Amino acid sequence: MKRQREYFYLPIADAIKAIGVKVNLFALLEHVARPYLTSSSDLVLKLKVVDPTYPALGVTVIWFADTKTKLPDVNSTGDIISLHRVMMNIRDGEHYCVYDKRYSSFALFEGTTSENLVPYQTSEKYNATDHDTVFIKQMREWSSERVIHEDLTEHPLKLMRINPCSIFHLVCKVLHVSKTSSNQPVLYVWDGTDAPPGLQFITTHRDQQSTPPIPLQIEETPLPRDTICNFPCVGTILRVFANKNFAEISKLRDHDRPWVQLCNLTCTMHFSGIWEGVLQPFSKIRILSDQDNSVLDCLREYDSRINKRDGRYPWMCHPLFSSITVTDHPSMGYSTLMDSITNTTAEHLIKAIVRVVDVYPSEFLYKGQDEVWLTLEDPTARVHALLMGKDAETFFGDQSAEAINRRMRTLLGVNECETEEGFIIMWDPPWSIFCLKSCFLQKGPSGSQKYIILDTRL
Repeated sequence: MKRQREYFYLPIADAIKAIGVKVNLFALLEHVARPYLTSSSDLVLKLKVVDPTYPALGVTVIWFADTKTKLPDVNSTGDIISLHRVMMNIRDGEHYCVYDKRYSSFALFEGTTSENLVPYQTSEKYNATDHDTVFIKQMREWSSERVIHEDLTEHPLKLMRINPCSIFHLVCKVLHVSKTSSNQPVLYVWDGTDAPPGLQFITTHRDQQSTPPIPLQIEETPLPRDTICNFPCVGTILRVFANKNFAEISKLRDHDRPWVQLCNLTCTMHFSGIWEGVLQPFSKIRILSDQDNSVLDCLREYDSRINKRDGRYPWMCHPLFSSITVTDHPSMGYSTLMDSITNTTAEHLIKAIVRVVDVYPSEFLYKGQDEVWLTLEDPTARVHALLMGKDAETFFGDQSAEAINRRMRTLLGVNECETEEGFIIMWDPPWSIFCLKSCFLQKGPSGSQKYIILDTRL
């Protein structure tokens, strides 16, 4: 890390006035989005940064890179970033900075939990200045004292509206409370709406024969079946991880599935494409009465939904979804995956609108296999389903290997980019129709419940 020249850092409130100018910023990382691929196979990363002059709105910084190694590898939100020569722009009234690898540079420092003044990552062209340490200390002091303004009159968001770039309030029902192996509280919350489907990025190395199936949940171990069977069958259940022990969490255990308002909640997208809520140290939990107006509004909307003929359609695919698959049961009604998971019948058949978010073994896309596991998801759950034998013959039909490969890529929404590390695969699959048979076993990727794909054609 060189020390060759001085850089004048602008407060964000002043920097946003310098449209079309290269500016230097020293700021706190408020949010880190997942990188995604553009149509030209470039990787894009968006960060949101704040400082004492612009603490609420902040400004977005956009990176473009051809490999993941050239992007910032942020340890945690709340860390500190030094940015040199980023171009300030504005679009549709929103300010943002563009990081250009030709002349921009950056350094990442640990946040309030550290006294280390040495950056844990720097770009190739970054030049440290003698007053960087002053800014680091000032930013850590401000971060430790920072309290995000809680506007309880602000209308809360629904899970169907969440995005990874905002801090919001959520009125929801706490279905269950557990802890991770490190004693971190986890809340399972629900408001009756469907969260937007996620993207996932998987890197496969050149010498890697196959990648393991993506997980069915983001928590370390699945919940007991008797717990899951008490969950609603329609609507997304969000896992919310608490970054501190809130006093209200112990009170939640004393209530029978209480309604709460989670204030200043953030959400990120897990690498597997599952939403993950985070209660930050500045977040708050308010326990609500069952007669609270916001609670009654949620219940009215949910009751209205499930009483409709299309109430079990994922909201994000309605009214149209992909016709890439068809089933032999056109008159059968639709079910959610959670309808099946909570079904106590030993064997049953469902028809569901799902996305195929993974295939195992992964080399199936290149070689073709007679037996494969597909990972299917809808807004309520994710399951592994087996496709084999006559059911596989029915599914693939009399198609060439090339045609099957091409249609499977469409079914998976595959967009592949070759990098120095290997292949980065982005999957954004369309909604499709599948018939599934469920039976209870002690073995199999889904645990004691096994799913078989049948009566479905590609």
